[in-house]
Amino acid sequence: MKKLYAPTPAKLNIGLHILGRWPNGYHILQTLLVPYPALYDDLEIEVLPGQNRLELHTTGLALPEGEENFLQVAYRLLGQALDSPLPALRVRLHKRIPISAGLGGGSSNTGVFLRLIGQLLDPPLSPEKLHTIAAQVGTDIPFFLYEKPMIAEGIGTQLRPYSFSLEAYEVVLMTPPLPCSTKHIYRGLRPIYWSRTPIEPILSEPISTWREKLHNDLEWVSFQIYPALLPLKKALYDAGALYASMNGSGSSLYGLFPRS
Repeated sequence: MKKLYAPTPAKLNIGLHILGRWPNGYHILQTLLVPYPALYDDLEIEVLPGQNRLELHTTGLALPEGEENFLQVAYRLLGQALDSPLPALRVRLHKRIPISAGLGGGSSNTGVFLRLIGQLLDPPLSPEKLHTIAAQVGTDIPFFLYEKPMIAEGIGTQLRPYSFSLEAYEVVLMTPPLPCSTKHIYRGLRPIYWSRTPIEPILSEPISTWREKLHNDLEWVSFQIYPALLPLKKALYDAGALYASMNGSGSSLYGLFPRS
């Protein structure tokens, strides 16, 4: 039986500015999403006899109990969208990316899973065709279909390529054991904390200017819930980071240091 394997990388948010809010309550944001392949989970899918059946086997970090896994949701929605049977699959997932840390582990697993299924089907499905289904499962998931830096806008599902590389920097990632709920962070985000400015003009400036201009607006809420995060960010700057930020909704933080 056919097998496919792919690493599912974490992501970094370079800036996260809130520009406003839709009438339905969802925030309008802009962020630069960058794959971070130094931290990844392992995903393997194996085609089994039969149709419309998914076996999921996980190792490594434990997944939250009592919730339908994103992979199962994506598999079900893809079958409904295609209105045709899907091959039965056995999925092996080894988790390394810390959970509820803003690193996009579950979203990455799901985006790469959809991309691999798209390769199995006849005719194959492109990332562009899978985008709508991915967005139904989670707002970060479409990004992981494309394997390159993207500006994410709207609620995070509108994507366009952006030329950016981490090669000039040493990335130091800190992940304290303080799981952050993305839903709770956004619920606590008041308009007074919104940057309301696009990030692209700032990204085009020297990185030395980012500390004062490029923000993660979610820090205002996460740092109030977990005050221990603020000194960790300060420590990154004290150690010589050119730019430091909480990643996504936290609790992970990163610093970009000059590569020696």
